[in-house]
Amino acid sequence: MRGTDDERSLVRLLWRHGFAALRAPASGGATRMPRPDILAGSDRLGLQLAIEVKTTRNHILYVSVRSVEQLLAFAQRFGCQPMLAVKFKGRRQSWRFIRPDELERLPSWGYRLPLERLIKMGMTIESLTRNPSADNG
Repeated sequence: MRGTDDERSLVRLLWRHGFAALRAPASGGATRMPRPDILAGSDRLGLQLAIEVKTTRNHILYVSVRSVEQLLAFAQRFGCQPMLAVKFKGRRQSWRFIRPDELERLPSWGYRLPLERLIKMGMTIESLTRNPSADNG
């Protein structure tokens, strides 16, 4: 249940930074409907997010096409921004947020996200909450 613990920890972090946030039980493979791990929104920031939570102990995170497609489908239908929350465990890195279109597409299986790319392109919770449009620029 470590994935559940990570999701709960991220929900608490989002609340501390002004979001209303909740875990979406039965996300992922437990339902045929596309459903993110977390929904979060802040009226003050004008920001609503569908968040897929990913963690790894490796230096590269791999994400399936299906996972990204379901996140995008839900976000479009719900009218919010899709976002991945990523944590590279054991590397003293906090949660970082990255848009699905910033992942590197692999020729066949899915997407990859090296730790270095996440550090360069990903947003911390502090930069996300300073930046209502969730852009990196």
